[in-house]
Amino acid sequence: MDQLLEKVKTYDWGQSRLPLTELSDKIREAYGSRAKLREIEKALIGVLEADATYAGKQWVCRKLSIIGTQQCVPTLSKMLVDEKLSDMARYALERIPGDAVDVALIANLNKAKGKARIGIVNTLGERRCPVAAPMIAKLVDNQDELLACASAAALGKIGGSVATETLAKAKGSTSGKLRMVVLDAYLKCADKLVAGGKKKQANAIYKELYDPDMPAIIRVAALKGLTGVK
Repeated sequence: MDQLLEKVKTYDWGQSRLPLTELSDKIREAYGSRAKLREIEKALIGVLEADATYAGKQWVCRKLSIIGTQQCVPTLSKMLVDEKLSDMARYALERIPGDAVDVALIANLNKAKGKARIGIVNTLGERRCPVAAPMIAKLVDNQDELLACASAAALGKIGGSVATETLAKAKGSTSGKLRMVVLDAYLKCADKLVAGGKKKQANAIYKELYDPDMPAIIRVAALKGLTGVK
């Protein structure tokens, strides 16, 4: 096991994947034992904290996305603000259950910059994290259009009162690509309201979005919503 982990630390693309395959087999063999999986997880965390190659760390993060628990969250959290490592850390975190992951993502949201920050917003959206909605809502009017679009899209996935109110305001103050993302996210909020049994509130949003001034594709979706809500 130790020898395989050392090879993972120095692994690079183009090299033999035999050590990775052998370690993957050991992980699968441990699936029936929570204790063994936690030992392996701890060992993989050690690779991330060592002077390992980018390829090696990426492979480890993929494995942690499968067997990772709250044990690996602190180490992955430290990687979130690093634009080079953020994507691989988020890949793992996005799939690990538990509030500790959401706390780590939120704690790093305003620390991260550029693509790393956008990535954290995307992950919070994919995790449908309602606690993050107020922070993400503040980014919908950000000067960075990519960040603003990611934030609006995330709110659509999260839903809830904060997301709905933010997008309702943004639909009248945005333009271009951002406005389309906002309108689509607002539609998703209405769909969530229907799923939650709040059909009257959903109907009100569909009616707003069926306005003649709305883009055709949004009006079609809004009409579909209206005809589906009884």
